[in-house]
Amino acid sequence: MSYDPRLLFAQICVRLEETPARSLLDLSREFHVGARTIQSVVASMTGGKKFSSFKDDILIARLTRLCVTRPFSPIKEISCDLGYKSVRAFTRAVRRGSGASPAEFRDRLVAQVASRRTRTLKASTAIQ
Repeated sequence: MSYDPRLLFAQICVRLEETPARSLLDLSREFHVGARTIQSVVASMTGGKKFSSFKDDILIARLTRLCVTRPFSPIKEISCDLGYKSVRAFTRAVRRGSGASPAEFRDRLVAQVASRRTRTLKASTAIQ
């Protein structure tokens, strides 16, 4: 083994955080290791999680941050920012990771954030 699994995992995380659309093959080529090596490193460092599930989790985390900071950005713009070449591929990935379309995911998230703010506002006015 000519690589440190922890270092490889850290590099995979960084690359996927930058661009969640990167494929297993893209990462394999970039790091000069086999796809199975990447899959086994991800599995060993995440308690058995498959690469695709791990990648979906990172996508949903990035999407959540983007939707909170830019709630009115078009879905196409968000998909491009996350490295997807087509909105269709982005929609499939989001649906696989969250069970909802990107627009539904954003709407639910914005509603949750608004609900929390309303509760916080009510609690702070009740204290005064």
